[in-house]
Amino acid sequence: MKTFSLEKILWLVFGSLITIGLILISIFSLKNGVFDIYPYFYILPIILLSYYYPKYAVYITILLGWIFLGLVYLYGPVDIKFYAASSAWFFIFVSLGVVISSFAGQIVQQKKYRGIFENTQAGVFTFDMVTLEIQEINNPAEHMLGYAHDELCSQKFSTLWFDHGQEAQFMKQLAIEKKIMDMEIPLRKKDRSVIWALVTASVTSEGFVICSVVDITANKAMKDELIESELRYRTLFDGASDAIFIHDVDGKIFETNLIASGQLGYTKREFMTMRMQDLDVRPDDLFPKERIQHLLSRGHTLFETLQKKKDGSTLPVEISSRTTEYFGMPAIMSIVRDITERKSP
Repeated sequence: MKTFSLEKILWLVFGSLITIGLILISIFSLKNGVFDIYPYFYILPIILLSYYYPKYAVYITILLGWIFLGLVYLYGPVDIKFYAASSAWFFIFVSLGVVISSFAGQIVQQKKYRGIFENTQAGVFTFDMVTLEIQEINNPAEHMLGYAHDELCSQKFSTLWFDHGQEAQFMKQLAIEKKIMDMEIPLRKKDRSVIWALVTASVTSEGFVICSVVDITANKAMKDELIESELRYRTLFDGASDAIFIHDVDGKIFETNLIASGQLGYTKREFMTMRMQDLDVRPDDLFPKERIQHLLSRGHTLFETLQKKKDGSTLPVEISSRTTEYFGMPAIMSIVRDITERKSP
């Protein structure tokens, strides 16, 4: 159910009282032959009610106009010129209500969008596509970039860029596609420090660009650390001297290192479609129930077996398996060592 603010209710009551007063003034004026002044009194409630109730302004104005004409025909003189002048006042009232409600509606929309603009958590600013001058900026963007509103509004958009090569790419894409979705860019703050921002931008029909920016510096640093950690892990993983397989208790292979491919002749992609049992000469004896129970209870197990290479030859190996996690799932890491020399007589 729609509710009205106390202010609007008070203005409605005030407008109603003024309208009642207008009716009394109109009746008095018409009965006493004072025809020139009383129509002007209708302008005040039309302005007030059209401003505060723009959606209903036309209806309110027409209602007041009909009240005006009704009083004219009831209490005014029977004169065609007087009726014509009163009808002209009626159309003036309606036109005035329409114009005022239109302006009031625009003001309401501007207030609504200004509220969204200022209260959004993301930084938002606009700039001219041709001059690159920043036009508007909200509080989160000011705080993010370290500028006061007046300082940034006197700057060009290029002032914020750390990488001007990426700026040229940004503007080129914006000119061609008229929008940019979630581009990660480095921006320079007022103190010359650099932050990473996730930017979404679009060009309006008036040639202005609306940019929404979110500070992702912390997330970027965390992402970079994860990438660096992954690189270190991959270096150690692929640099191991033994083949390494990560798989589940049923033997389905999730990950292998480079030595595994060199040792058995399969590519990483081929390993991803196989199970550990597919690589063993005696698949049923590789991970029997007893060995799995021992592995899960102790956390590790060690045994020897004979693996099959892709070319059909066999390879004696020692497998050291231990429980681990793989992307949050329980898994087994098996280190497979070539023991050909150990088995040689």
